[in-house]
Amino acid sequence: MARWANMRFQTKLFFVFLLLSSIPTGLIGAVAYHKSSDMLFQRAEQDLSVILDQLNTSIERQISDFDRFTMIPYYLPGIFSYLNQPYLSKEDWGTEEIYAQKTMARLMSAYPSINSSINGLMIYGMNGTVNGYRVSGNTNINPNVTAAGEPWYTEVIDQKGGFVITGVQEINQFNGDAFSALIGSRLLMDEDYQPLAVIAIFISPDFIPRIVRSLELPTVQVSVFDRNNQLIYASDEQLARNLPSLESDNNKGSWTASVSRDNNTDQYSGVYIESGYLGWKTYMGVNREELLRGSRVIGGFTFLLVGVLVIVSAGVSWLLARGLAKPIYNLIRSMREVERGNFKVPIAYAGDNEIGRLTTSFRKMVVRLDELVQSIEEKERQKLHAELYALRARIQPHFLYNTLNSIRMLAILQQSPQIAKLIQCLNKLLHANLKLDSELVPLEDEIQLLKDYVNLMDLRYTNVFNVEMDISDQVLNVPMPPMLLQPLMENAIYHGAKGLDRKLNIRVTAKHDPYDRTLTVVIEDDGVGFEGKKPDLSTTFEDSDSSHIGLRNVQDRIRLRFGKEYGLELKREDGLTRIMIKLPYSS
Repeated sequence: MARWANMRFQTKLFFVFLLLSSIPTGLIGAVAYHKSSDMLFQRAEQDLSVILDQLNTSIERQISDFDRFTMIPYYLPGIFSYLNQPYLSKEDWGTEEIYAQKTMARLMSAYPSINSSINGLMIYGMNGTVNGYRVSGNTNINPNVTAAGEPWYTEVIDQKGGFVITGVQEINQFNGDAFSALIGSRLLMDEDYQPLAVIAIFISPDFIPRIVRSLELPTVQVSVFDRNNQLIYASDEQLARNLPSLESDNNKGSWTASVSRDNNTDQYSGVYIESGYLGWKTYMGVNREELLRGSRVIGGFTFLLVGVLVIVSAGVSWLLARGLAKPIYNLIRSMREVERGNFKVPIAYAGDNEIGRLTTSFRKMVVRLDELVQSIEEKERQKLHAELYALRARIQPHFLYNTLNSIRMLAILQQSPQIAKLIQCLNKLLHANLKLDSELVPLEDEIQLLKDYVNLMDLRYTNVFNVEMDISDQVLNVPMPPMLLQPLMENAIYHGAKGLDRKLNIRVTAKHDPYDRTLTVVIEDDGVGFEGKKPDLSTTFEDSDSSHIGLRNVQDRIRLRFGKEYGLELKREDGLTRIMIKLPYSS
């Protein structure tokens, strides 16, 4: 970020223009490529959906043929008669049983000729007879294997004559090696709808790849699962292992899956359908890489075009950045001259555009700055003259202070103690007035100054007022602005005793509140109070008239230093006039 901030303006403009021109071009190319890819995927998905419907129909039609094959015994009364007879061992067979057995053998041997996918069949009579036929391998029935406990047998009994098709099962009903097959079975019923026998046809799943090959789609992958999500057929078993997790409540939909092979990951997408007749789910999909081969040609051409446009944009951006940066560099050189104090630097005209107007404004600013510098120099000369005048003026209070001290000493020598005391009190007040510029003084100094002022006023107004002070030792060191209490005492004496036919009582108290950290000094008297309405202390000292100017002066000094939450408050109640000063408390 710091490197970008310190980069030249021309370089920044170049990169900005380059990005502004190349990003939209790149986005258009990328969007065009992705749109073409999406359209290709949608078209492929639509085509796969149509083909998948055909494949599902072909599988259902084939299973439907096996369904019909299980009903052939209904058209052979001799077999029904044989199955209705009680079970007899071979030693007890008569002519009728031998004939029925031959009929049964012809029936079972005819099934493979009907459909080459039939590898064998079994007929389990309810009378205990068991008959079977196998196309290849050992055809003898394994007496140790019974079908009664197998799930498919239980299901076919529950269906009460309905056709039941299973997934791939391990067939071990015959001696010799077991083989894998689908089982299509049905419960045969007699004329009274009583269970007669169960016929089970062992179907090779090879008919499914034959149907798939007939579609002539070598790049399309097909997987078929039974109702229990057990694999029946897969053109790519590694892909098929990722598909059962894509279960859905819909009988149709799309899917995507990933397959890792040799440190590479292949992405597949396609469609699936669930057979309402069989409950089987068939997936059909293609490798996305193979599907996008045609789209990549378009993408390569698009990105080549984007590259050419970016190069052209880079050249145009450089020219634009240079044209914008040159007048700015000229302006920077002029600014550096102004930094050195040269306000007469020539500033070139940069036209009537934004940079030109900026240059014009800078030229006016330089002229104005030159005028301000000259004005400041003149004011500095005036300020120096005023400071010299103020320094001479400060000699006068000191001269008055020293003169009063000389008069006081003369009064003492001539044995005039009252005059000496009066001059001493006045001297202290003048000395305090000289310290008015001090930041803060302790409350103890203010109280002492107040006592000197009271002594001075007592000499002027003999037996007119009486002052009582109640000041806690805890607040004597609290700092406060100087000369705050004297104007309030003067105000109490002047307004309280005016026209009063008795002695005025004045009480001064000071306390602090430990909760809100404030110091409150109260001066109250039992005099006549203010003439007319209570003074308005909301106006500032400059806005006020001469009436109560001391109170407003104190109010303004407190608020300017400490804020509006501090200041004076005046009350008149129960025959007492009370003036309160609220200040921040700090020990």
